[in-house]
Amino acid sequence: MDGVFEDEVDCKRILREVTLLRRLKHQFVVELFDIIEPKHPETFDTLYVVLELAESDLKKVIKSAIHLQLKHIQLVVYNLLAAVKYIHSANVLHRDMKPANVLVNEDCSVKICDFGLARSIAGVESASMMMSSK
Repeated sequence: MDGVFEDEVDCKRILREVTLLRRLKHQFVVELFDIIEPKHPETFDTLYVVLELAESDLKKVIKSAIHLQLKHIQLVVYNLLAAVKYIHSANVLHRDMKPANVLVNEDCSVKICDFGLARSIAGVESASMMMSSK
């Protein structure tokens, strides 16, 4: 990720995503393997984040000429629902669920990715309480 401090909103999204990915551990959520420490911590502007590799994303699969059989579609949907159930059980709202943010492998396993807009429910509730008290 280049220019991580150029835009405050983007910087917050990156921090939020990294924080959530460190917490979320599930077979259908992309795994954060490592964050490579910058050589010069006081001046860095590029962040290297090592994530789990997937073969494609659902958007590309839908647009491709690949014909999925019903059992494959059912498995992808089931895996996707299991991932969303886990994310919600961890009190997280993804807020940007779309085919491009669902990584897919040949075995029909899915990996939810891109948690830049995600929020923890605790954070949403505390923000709501602050707004209602004004």
